[in-house]
Formats: sequence, C-alpha cells, structure tokens
Amino acid sequence: MAALRILILILSIYAPADAEQESYKVGVPLVPGICQRHPDNGLSGFAVDMWRETALRSSLKYELGSCGSIPECMAKFFSGSLDIVIIGIQPSRENSAIAVFSRPVYVSGIRILTRDKQQNPLLADINALTTLYSPMVIQSMLVFLIFVLIFGNVLWLLERKDDALISRSYKSGISDAMWCVLAIKTTIGFGDVVPKNSHARLLSILIWLVGLLLINLITADIVSEFAATKMKSSIIGLEDLKGKKIAAVNDNITISELNKIGAVVVVKPTLEAVYEEMKTGKAFGAALYAGVVTVYAKRAAADGLSVKIIPGRYNNRYTSIAIRRTAMLKDPNLLNKINRAIDDMYEDSYMLFLKSKWLDEGSR
Repeated sequence: MAALRILILILSIYAPADAEQESYKVGVPLVPGICQRHPDNGLSGFAVDMWRETALRSSLKYELGSCGSIPECMAKFFSGSLDIVIIGIQPSRENSAIAVFSRPVYVSGIRILTRDKQQNPLLADINALTTLYSPMVIQSMLVFLIFVLIFGNVLWLLERKDDALISRSYKSGISDAMWCVLAIKTTIGFGDVVPKNSHARLLSILIWLVGLLLINLITADIVSEFAATKMKSSIIGLEDLKGKKIAAVNDNITISELNKIGAVVVVKPTLEAVYEEMKTGKAFGAALYAGVVTVYAKRAAADGLSVKIIPGRYNNRYTSIAIRRTAMLKDPNLLNKINRAIDDMYEDSYMLFLKSKWLDEGSR
C-alpha cells in the first residue's frame, strides 16, 4: 500500500511535465482584411480570428504574431523560424517537401483593381472627334474626293458645249462641273448649275445613286470610329487591359494569367506596394486576391480615387494553413486536429461568419 502511494506521488510529479503541450510559433502576413496591426500592437482580421478559433477548438498552445509581408512570411517559414503560417503559402509539389497543408480555409481568385477615369461627357465627345483623323475616315474621304474629281471631269466633257454656266476652258470649267457633282451627290442640286443634255442627265442619276451609297458608307465609318473611341475610355473586361501596366506580387499564377491577356506586368514585393503603384498612377491597375480587393477598393475611395474591380480568369486559388513537417514531429495528430476544427467551423457556419465580416463575396 505504501509502495502504491509512492508510485502515485511520482506520477503526479512527472505527469504534468510529460503531458505539457508543445507550443507552436504561428505567423500571419499583414494584408488588409487578412491581418492588420493596431496601435496597441494587437492583431485582427480573418486569418487571426480563424486561427484563434481553430486553436481553441483543437486545444493548441501557440505564439501568434505578424510575420510581415507574404514573401517575408515565406522566408521565415522556410528557414524554420515559424512552425505555422496562416495564408500566404500555396500548396505545391515544391512546398509539400517542407510543409503539409490543411483543408482550404477559403477559395478565391484574382481581381484587377483599376482606376476608373470617368470623363465629363462633353470632353469625351470632344476627344472622340479625333476619329476624323483616323485612317479609315481619311481613306473614305479620299474615295469621296476621287469620286468628285472623276465625275466632275466626265460632266465637264458632256456639258462644256451646251451649258453656258460651265466654261469651255478646263481650268475654270472643271470647278463648276465638280461643284455640280458635289451638289447632286449631297442635295440633288441647288439649281445654279443644271445638266441639259440627255447624257449628262443620265450621268446625274448615276452620280446621285453612287453618291448616296458613298455618303452612307462614309457616315457609317465616322459613327463607328466615334463610338469605338468613346468606348476605349471605359475598361469593361480583361481584354481591355492588353498593353496596360498591371502591378502584381511575385506570384507565378497571377503573372501567368496577366501575360495571357497581354498586360505589362510590374512585379512588386507586397500587396501594399502593388496598391501604391496603382494609386500613384505608375500602373494602370493592381492584381489583388479576391478576399482583399474590396478592402483596397474602400481604401482607394477614402484616398479620393474612383476605381472599378475587374474579375480575373483564375478563380480557384485554394488558401490553406501551412504546417512545417518538423512541427508535425511534436504532435503527429496536429494536421488532423486542425482539419477537424476547420470542418467544424464550416459545419456550424462560423467560417461563413468570418468571411462575411472580413472578406468580400469573391471568396468562399
């Protein structure tokens, strides 16, 4: 009996030490909506609240802190300074050699935040008048002048003997004949110069019919060019970003998608730098993740900018919690615990609550 009491005493002394739970160093990148730092150095955001709830449900001990930008978090994670990084490290074959990944905490895509340079309607119309100098319109006007010149010469040959108003001299008579052709083509004549012989009158009918067709074609060209010029000032979709500078972080998927649409990619180290590039006008737009683009759009409005959000083509970016394989040695069931907590948060709609609180509808 005495030996039993001694054994229980020994177990009571050593059990807490053996059962003492390992603590994990957890980092989260500073990204608006994902994680932001307050003046008192406190952290808040989707990733912060999500991890705290995950740790609570999994009974995990941890030290949570901001690890800076996404590239800085990646560097600290791969160097072994952090055991866990919440959002920022994408599942890939290369990364899987160092880390394991939880269930996706949300699925998002790429959004392009662009400056919406809205013009005064009157100024837009004035700018659109530059279509008069477009190659298509100039070509149509040349065809029109050639038409007047050819038919003017034919009319002068037919009328120079009969119409006293058209001089027999080519130098003075050709201008009268061309004026007659122009008047017939546009108004069916003013009556000041009128063809008299039958051949000239038949020619006048031909001038009127061909002229009517030509005027309609020229008018259609001018109207279409005018409308196209006005629409160029309005960015509607990805295809309108061809040849424009778009700032983006060094993300292979994002850069690949921007290259496909012909955008000029300006690589920046952080999302903050990407936004600043767009804000200062150095880049036409900023490629941002769907979960945070609304946050930056609101900031742009506060900065006095008019912006619009253009959906990207890539809409299946799976964002997970990255756990170093060395951290799994502390607790082989760590990944299962985290996955179970994530599943529970989806089940009881707590994850949906966090997304509606911190992120936009572009993530799910």
